[in-house]
Amino acid sequence: MKKGLMILFQIGVIIVFTWIGKYIASLLHVPIPGSIIGMILLFFGLHSGLIKLNWVQAGAALIISEMMLFFIPAVVGFMQYSWIFGIKGLSILFIVVSGTALMMIATGVISERIQERKGGEVRRWLPRFFM
Repeated sequence: MKKGLMILFQIGVIIVFTWIGKYIASLLHVPIPGSIIGMILLFFGLHSGLIKLNWVQAGAALIISEMMLFFIPAVVGFMQYSWIFGIKGLSILFIVVSGTALMMIATGVISERIQERKGGEVRRWLPRFFM
């Protein structure tokens, strides 16, 4: 029970940062979603040490582990516009596949460079022009 309440509190902290970000976005009229601004504020709070990692870690882990549940309503809503798949399906597929590939490559390159800085062993699997 205590662990469940702690997780609820941690999710509440994350939600408060989201609300603060939304308020800042509406106040400043910036073209960035408020939730992104809130997560940036949370990142800087964690990075600076103003917020301890254990204040949000278990709640964030639960949210990330259940991430697919958050996308189901968006996918169901998208199914109402099935004609988009017929008209622009190939271009959407190309964008999704190429974007995923680029993100996977960028993640691999960045993780290898971080590992090199830490002095760890790196197994090279990417061609040299990505380095």
